[in-house]
Amino acid sequence: MDSLQTLIAKTLAPFLYPGMPEQRIYWLYLSTSLLIAAAVFYAARRKGYISASTGLLRYLFPHEVFGHRSARVDYRFFIVNTIGLAFFIGPILLGTRPVMEATMAALRPFVGFDGIGATPGAVDHLLYTAATIIALDAGIFLAHYLQHKVPVLWEFHKVHHSAEVLTPITVYRMHPVDDIVTGSLTSVTVGVVAGVFHSIYAVTPTSILVFNLNLFIFIFYFFGYNLRHSHIWLAYPAGLSHFLISPAQHQIHHSSAPRHFDRNFGFIFAFWDRMAGSLYVPEQREALHFGLDGDEHLAFDSVWQLYARPFKRVMARYRPRRSEP
Repeated sequence: MDSLQTLIAKTLAPFLYPGMPEQRIYWLYLSTSLLIAAAVFYAARRKGYISASTGLLRYLFPHEVFGHRSARVDYRFFIVNTIGLAFFIGPILLGTRPVMEATMAALRPFVGFDGIGATPGAVDHLLYTAATIIALDAGIFLAHYLQHKVPVLWEFHKVHHSAEVLTPITVYRMHPVDDIVTGSLTSVTVGVVAGVFHSIYAVTPTSILVFNLNLFIFIFYFFGYNLRHSHIWLAYPAGLSHFLISPAQHQIHHSSAPRHFDRNFGFIFAFWDRMAGSLYVPEQREALHFGLDGDEHLAFDSVWQLYARPFKRVMARYRPRRSEP
């Protein structure tokens, strides 16, 4: 019976995501993004950027975006890939615990078997919560940077960048190889931080959670996360854009314009990009077109192609060439 229930739960997972707070398309995060998008709409219309004849619903849900063939591929891929990840990818991902235990073993000669022995207070719990989110963000940035810079990984990451329009479902347009790379690297960075804290404290601090999410991740999702993959332009003030990646900055990352290539790899924080020289802060709204250079995105026109094309490209890249007679 338990096996049957597990099978049903994994099969229904993509349809249950809007009711799951740990998922990025949880109804609350979608709702707050809609409210922010509505505020953007009214502000833009007052300034004359949007025609007075354009209604709010037409602005929020344009058919040319949500009904686009690329978006329809996203919807199908989301269902198939979410079920597939639950069954096949999740069990093989590197977890944080082995990394944490390895870190503790490496530090044991310096701190003793039971650690230094500090007792955590409220500030320590907040510090651990912040350190965990910074470590997570560092792992995501590193994975994203490598996915663009390593040719083999780029072939798989093209799946995400092949989207011609952006909707909140586009965030799930990730090849399983991408998920393995990102999941493994974040397990390393978060595991190291957890190991350090376990070695320092007699009683390890715990992350402050909201809906079973790290406090800072919850705040990030709550305040317009889903606008990152959307047609809604929301740019932060220049000063804040050097600290946090705005939805507009992530949309620029998806742009097919050469001046935007390999910019704004960051997930939450912008200082990784600043250190890497890849930060791009727009001075004003820019007209963006999404997809891959040279219309390669047109080849990613089905769920099958999203899975298979990267493997075909990698095999073609490294297939031995026949010598001329």
